[in-house]
Amino acid sequence: MQRGTFDIFEIVRPILAKNLEIDPEAIDLEFKFHNFIDRLADRRQRQSGSKNLLYYLEAANIYFDLSEEFELNFMADFTDNACITVADLILLIQSRLDKLV
Repeated sequence: MQRGTFDIFEIVRPILAKNLEIDPEAIDLEFKFHNFIDRLADRRQRQSGSKNLLYYLEAANIYFDLSEEFELNFMADFTDNACITVADLILLIQSRLDKLV
């Protein structure tokens, strides 16, 4: 079963919102969640006074949740990117799914 871009967005959006604990309506295709996670982790580290890297597990959790949902492994695809948008994610997921069909 091939999923369209809109269908993928409707799956990605609530996963991101749940992990980031934000309103799904705040997430659109240009949402830069990678930068958001960095800022969120940095803020939590400053508030707690701890440089614990566990705050960055939020990013990994998002990738794991999406990988499980789409049965794809793409965590390493964005490791060198400074900024990832939801549109970038959807295009990658779509291209991976197209290859499976």
